[in-house]
Amino acid sequence: MRESKKNREAIELAKLKILQAAKKPACYLGIVMVVLTIVYIVDEITSSMNSAMQPYILFDLFNITSRDVNSDLYKHAINVIAPLSMLSTFLLIVTPFYKALADRFGRRIFLMINTMGMGVGMLIVMMSSEVWQYIVGVFVMSFFTPNDMQVLYIMEVAPKEKRATYSFVAKGIALMSASLIGVFSKIFLKEELTHSWKNVYFIPVVLALVIGFACIFFVKETPVFLDQRIAYLSLTEEERKQNKLEEKKNNTSENGGVFNALKFIFTNTQLRWILIAGFIFFVTTVYTSYYATVLEGAMTTDRVATAIIIFPLANGIMTIVSGFISDRIGRKNACIALGAVTLLALLVFIFACRADLGPVVAGIAYGISIGGLWSMSDTIILTMPAESTPSGMRASVMGTISVLIGSGMFVGQGLFILCQNFMPMDMVFLIISVPFMALSLFIIMAKVKETKDVDLENITADTYK
Repeated sequence: MRESKKNREAIELAKLKILQAAKKPACYLGIVMVVLTIVYIVDEITSSMNSAMQPYILFDLFNITSRDVNSDLYKHAINVIAPLSMLSTFLLIVTPFYKALADRFGRRIFLMINTMGMGVGMLIVMMSSEVWQYIVGVFVMSFFTPNDMQVLYIMEVAPKEKRATYSFVAKGIALMSASLIGVFSKIFLKEELTHSWKNVYFIPVVLALVIGFACIFFVKETPVFLDQRIAYLSLTEEERKQNKLEEKKNNTSENGGVFNALKFIFTNTQLRWILIAGFIFFVTTVYTSYYATVLEGAMTTDRVATAIIIFPLANGIMTIVSGFISDRIGRKNACIALGAVTLLALLVFIFACRADLGPVVAGIAYGISIGGLWSMSDTIILTMPAESTPSGMRASVMGTISVLIGSGMFVGQGLFILCQNFMPMDMVFLIISVPFMALSLFIIMAKVKETKDVDLENITADTYK
């Protein structure tokens, strides 16, 4: 058994060394960034699609012929769908185990699986004719979208002084491309055809499946993973045992795996405070799931489609700007700026809907708001944990902490489901968002250390102690 393991590792080590020694074309970084940006486009469309189509899906699946989002039937539909959708969050328990496999088998294969998985989830939703089928599709989409393997890829191939810029530019382009949902809505969505919302999913499904398969041919393994894995496989059994003893003694394990990641997160001061701040912050994200309902209650379906075209453009521009801000003034100061912009723009969005200022103003305000919100989210959940964790457990920690932080959504959803029965939905947004955002920002500034410009290859368990 031991001899078989040695042989397998020797074969793996030889293959990895060949990959490490292989020369990449001069334009490789450009090629891989194009592919990763398209993957990001799929990710953002998948993340946004169900929220954008929510009123029309509920009109169809619950046979709400009045198409009135303020009706008792629609509120009943929300009361049914929202708790069921919340159950999909429990799948996040499995996510760290899944994502931790990237620390063992590499990033590339999971980039492909993730992207194609999002396509399969959208396909299930598109083909659903019953509520349970729709929920299954939501479950599949909810499993694959949080993994953000393309973000880890960018973090590990981009120059260290440009990591946030590369990541946020790619995401900004992807977010602007999400305006295609509005374009597809204008083309395919017809008020007189109850099932026409399904046609909006067709092109995104094809794109996800095709680009997922293409990753195998255009994307190579990241150098950071190759270096880490080769270094591990090059150790003798005695060296590995000695390392484990030292790590256990000093509580400084740098190997991947969910349980190692959990231990590291809760014993590392930096990651523990990032977790606390992120959990509180994530309560505020609840309003991103119900914006289409607020829009549908304030304007016609065609004008809603216009807003859905407009807001991803504002979202993308805000996200690109956020990347430059983060690399210029640091992660902590960027969070303060983004949090303030998020709340201010949310106020403008609510006022625009109530005062009938039109889909352009509402779309721009909402786009700026979620641009700030999700840029701050990426900084807390992805960038800062990645810049605080050793390479050998980076994917494991990112997967695990994203689940722990994401569970803050339960608090937000619970508050929302309760409050939306007694007060206007847009007011619920403010009641939830303002206090939790403020508390999260206070913790970041008081307890979390700056991670800007850290060398990813030289981070140890003691870097932020």
